[in-house]
This record gives sequence, C-alpha cells and structure tokens, in this order.
Amino acid sequence: MSRLVTVLLLFAGIFVISGIGAITLSQRYPLGIMPSGLLEINNSSGTYYITLVKGDSELIVFDENFRPVTVFDSMRNDGINDLIYKDGNLYCFGFYSGRLIVVDASVHPSKWKKIDEIPTSSRLITGSFIDGKVGMLSNDFEFLLLDISKREIIKRQKLPVIALSIAEDSDFFFVSLFHNYNLLTRSHETEKGLLVFDEWGNLVKEANIGKRPSYILLEGERIFLVSYVEENLKVLSKSDLAEITTVQLGRYPNSPVIHNGEIWIALTGEDQIMTVDLSTYSTRKFDLMGRGPIKVVHNEDKIYVLETITGTLEVLDSRGNTIEYVELDGYPVDLVFNGVKMAVLLQEDWQTGKNTGALLLMRN
Repeated sequence: MSRLVTVLLLFAGIFVISGIGAITLSQRYPLGIMPSGLLEINNSSGTYYITLVKGDSELIVFDENFRPVTVFDSMRNDGINDLIYKDGNLYCFGFYSGRLIVVDASVHPSKWKKIDEIPTSSRLITGSFIDGKVGMLSNDFEFLLLDISKREIIKRQKLPVIALSIAEDSDFFFVSLFHNYNLLTRSHETEKGLLVFDEWGNLVKEANIGKRPSYILLEGERIFLVSYVEENLKVLSKSDLAEITTVQLGRYPNSPVIHNGEIWIALTGEDQIMTVDLSTYSTRKFDLMGRGPIKVVHNEDKIYVLETITGTLEVLDSRGNTIEYVELDGYPVDLVFNGVKMAVLLQEDWQTGKNTGALLLMRN
C-alpha cells in the first residue's frame, strides 16, 4: 500500500469532541515528528496548505478542503528547518545539508519537483527575500546573502551570536539576536540586539535593545520587538533605531500579530491574551479558561486562542468573552481557516502516546 493511500485511509476516521459551543472535530490526520506550521499557497492549480514536518524533513500537502494530496519526502537527508513560498517556488532551508533547496510548486502538488540545490556550507535556519536575493541566518553565527539567479553567495557576515528571526521591507533585512543574553550566567554575550543589513548584505545599523529579542514586527516606519525574557514590547524608529516607547507585557509573551490596528500577544505564563493599540500604546488583557496560550488567530468577529498546557482551543467573541472551549488532546501550534472549515495543527498528538503530531479538521 502506498504512503498516500495509507494516510488517506487514516484521514477517514470520524470523531466528536466536547465543548461549550458547536465546534466538532470531523477528522484527525496523523503526522510525523514535529510538524511546525501551516503555510497557505496559491498557484495555477488552486489553493493548498503545507505543513513542514521537521523531524522527518518532509512536506505534507493538503488541498483547499484540507484533504491530503501528496507527501514530498525527497529532502529527508537535508533536515529542512524552514521554508518560504515565493513566485511559484518553495525555498527550503537545509540545516543538516547546508543547502537551499528550490522546489517548483507552481503546478499541482503531484508534479512538484526539485529544480535546484544551492550549497552554502552553513547550517541554515531561516531567511527572507528582497528583490531576487535571500538573506539567510545560519547556526554558524552568520548572516548570508544569496543571489538566487546567479546561485552565488554575495555576502557572508559573521554575527556575535546565533540569530533566529529575520524580517524585511523593500530595502532592509532586520535581524534580532535572540541569544544575546546568557540565562545561565545572567550576563550579556553582546549588548547588541538588533542588526540591520541593506539589500546587498552590508551592516548599516545596529542597536542595543535589551535581553533576548524574540519576535520582530514591521509596520510603516516602526519596528516592534518582543522580548521573551524582559517581557516587554519595544517600539523603535526605522530611520535611526531610536526607541519610541516600551510597553510592559506579562510572563512569556508569544506570537505577536497585528490585527485591526492592534498587536495581539499570547501571554503563555499569565493564561491571558493582550492587545497593544498601535496609535496610543494602551493595553487590554483578557482572561482565559485554558492554560498556556501560545497563539491568537482572528477569523471574522471571533478570536481563536491555541492553549498548550490544557491542549485546548478557546474561542472568544469580539469583547473577549469565552463562547467555546474545545479539548484537542494535543499541543497546538497553528490554525487556519478556509471558510466553513478550520484546521488545527498539533505538534504533539497526546492520543498516540508518541512524539508525533496531527492535523485536526474541525467544523462550526
């Protein structure tokens, strides 16, 4: 029996979960080790959702109704750590192989194929694009700039510590130095926390911004940096990296997103979510029934919160009142919608008793 036939049969089971409201789980699709997120792509063949299963270094592709279409597993020896979809291609960052692998994803997933493997001699973590060039971070204390059309690394900059996050606008790459503070010695490895590179890979700005900047958001002429250790949000000016203000958050802030003029943040250690108004920097907090919120997702007028300690999905109305509370029996990390249906990605499926994940297909 083929791999895809097997997963299609596994996908056919029907389950119901209890909750305050009417959300039900219609299908539970088992995945491999450490699925990391759900990426929506649109190509000439339709809309698809991809999950990167990091532990197996494979891509599992679902159609617009979250039905499994194919398993792309020809990168098993590369240790893919992250991927980007751009202009019909998937760019996959190989941690073990040090290769940037390019997959033609412009057609039906059954016809996807590798079209290039670009060696870098570095253990790649992630990257982002500006005008045909990809800025990459490596586990070897580096920022690399690769010209895709020439297949050539045009800049290789040494970093003071390993960086994990990168963002870009039309002119610059913004790199936060998460490991700038040593938690064991309680001292800085480097005072620098944010580095800015131009589109040719030259370091043009840097800022000392505290301990372990974790997330970067860009909006207009402002940079928003969330610190997991200092538990605050720093707002900087793009032009000179001057600090505009600092907003105190709460214990273990995670996964900030901008929605309707506010930054929404899950406070994992507080069992709350909070908002920061982008105009006034005023804040609001909402208490939750579940524990360990890690991500906030908006859909229409409802707020969906993934909770890791209780393994639940909590749904709030626009005023922040809980209207549904659904047991997932797993560790959720992502959530996407396609209209009537929604899919929740579990990094760990507690029903299996194994270190594997699952995709839950749900209905209102």
